[in-house]
Amino acid sequence: MKRRRLLMIAPAVMLLGAALLPPPALASPGSGFTAPVLVTADLDHKVKINSDGVKVQTNKRTDVRVQRFIFEAGGYTGWHHYPGVVIIAVETGSLTFWDSKCRAKTYGPGLPNGSVLTESGDAAGQVTSTSGGTSYVTYLAPSADPPVFRIEDNPPRCASGRLLSGSPTTAH
Repeated sequence: MKRRRLLMIAPAVMLLGAALLPPPALASPGSGFTAPVLVTADLDHKVKINSDGVKVQTNKRTDVRVQRFIFEAGGYTGWHHYPGVVIIAVETGSLTFWDSKCRAKTYGPGLPNGSVLTESGDAAGQVTSTSGGTSYVTYLAPSADPPVFRIEDNPPRCASGRLLSGSPTTAH
């Protein structure tokens, strides 16, 4: 009788225990960088600027943030995407942007791709630095409370087996 009762209670205890465990991590956290926020502000009105070949337009309130990213050698951001638009200016060193198809482009002062990159859209991306670097990042994101400037993503399938602590280890 006791054994039968134990067999009936055991699955319930296991389900309850599983419900209390933390969920598995769904994103790929970064490592080897710091990212102090320099300023966060609200752009509380529409903007439509077209000056000297540069266009900026917002249709509603927008959150703005400027952040400095300081990468150690081997640092990486983890896979993520941004709401809105992000402009990244590389001040020192080099940063490699990996898109959702695991294609890489390296940016930095004096490099063929230049020292500025942009990101937008829902596709996952990751930034890595083999030798370290510093960049300044400007975010223009749809207004939210609290503001959302980064959305974590799982690594894309093409990154499977190519990750070492979340950082791509081989080129194409």
